[in-house]
Amino acid sequence: MNKKFSPYIIGLPNLGVGLLWAMNMTLIPMLVATFNVSNSKSAFLITMGSFTGIFVQYLSGLLSDRSHFKMGRRKPFMIMGSIATTIAMCAMPFSKSYLTLFVIAFIFYFSLNFYQGPYYSLIPETVEENQLGLANGFSKVISVLGGAFIFVTGPILWSSSSSLNKNHALPFLVAAFLGIITVIVTVLLVKEKPIYTEKKNIKLAFDFYKFPSAMKLFLAMFFIYMGYGGITPFFVKYCINNLHISEGTASFSLLLLTMTGAIFAYPLGVLSDKIERKKVMLFGSLIFTLSLLGGLFVTTTSALYIMMCFIGIGFIAIQVTSYSILAEVVPTERLGEFMGIFNFFVSFSQFISGNLMGLLLDTVGYKAFFPLSILWLVIASIILSVSKIKKYDTSLSL
Repeated sequence: MNKKFSPYIIGLPNLGVGLLWAMNMTLIPMLVATFNVSNSKSAFLITMGSFTGIFVQYLSGLLSDRSHFKMGRRKPFMIMGSIATTIAMCAMPFSKSYLTLFVIAFIFYFSLNFYQGPYYSLIPETVEENQLGLANGFSKVISVLGGAFIFVTGPILWSSSSSLNKNHALPFLVAAFLGIITVIVTVLLVKEKPIYTEKKNIKLAFDFYKFPSAMKLFLAMFFIYMGYGGITPFFVKYCINNLHISEGTASFSLLLLTMTGAIFAYPLGVLSDKIERKKVMLFGSLIFTLSLLGGLFVTTTSALYIMMCFIGIGFIAIQVTSYSILAEVVPTERLGEFMGIFNFFVSFSQFISGNLMGLLLDTVGYKAFFPLSILWLVIASIILSVSKIKKYDTSLSL
């Protein structure tokens, strides 16, 4: 494969990742609702996505770092995980009870996280360093397009399938097909570099704290996602109760955030290849912080839309640079392991902030909504501004 096409081919599986996680926000909750269970049971099933994300990506990254398959370290895990994900997705709408659906959904979340970790490790291992921002930027665009596809067509397919049968299988089958076909194309066209597949056995060592640049990145991402995780679960409800706008208008503002991110992902990714990536990430954190600060004064729909556009720019700047920075500051042979640790900080922080925000909203009300998230983003911005993040010295691993 021509090197100039590799940043684009390697981004294709993120279409499936994006649309499958979008199912978790739309069609899976709709499917759960058909069993007439309580909101707590519905939430418990859906949050298994975050729960499995805390440990599964670390597990698959750890295993893929230490594998020696002929086709490479990462691709076998992508294949195994995507096949299990596809089977589970296809089986979901045929569940006969909530318990059956819960078990199948758990397998789905586990499998999706299982191949997502090795896949994200494969990106920096496949493209040249000066194309890493481009590859991550393009993959984010593809992910957003996958999510947008489900947001737009999912309800249509759901309604169409309801006239044919009672299990609404059509959107789940379509999503499963699109999810696995992108993995198959990439596995067939991308070849892992021999330098990554011929490594000697790597000893298991929980010594990630010995990598200061990685720890600074993890800490910054922890507080960034503390801010993000505290806002997103309650945003629509905040808009309805405090801005007195409709649910549809609030949902459209979230779509606007996503699409703005898609527009800026590619140029910000390319920019990060040309200047220091930490600067682009700090820019994103500051824009995110200032946008939330502006949220304290938002009273109209137009102001809300403007705020969401700026949040979209800031958040995508963080996303397109974070994985690229991580690939530069840790040993190449342990990249999968560190990707898993990275995702632990991202998932665990959202688990904490979401529950904390829910408790505060019940006790002190929405006056804590923006200020608390702003606090987390300010801490993250300070960490990024004062931290020196240095590339890993590859000679240390020889």
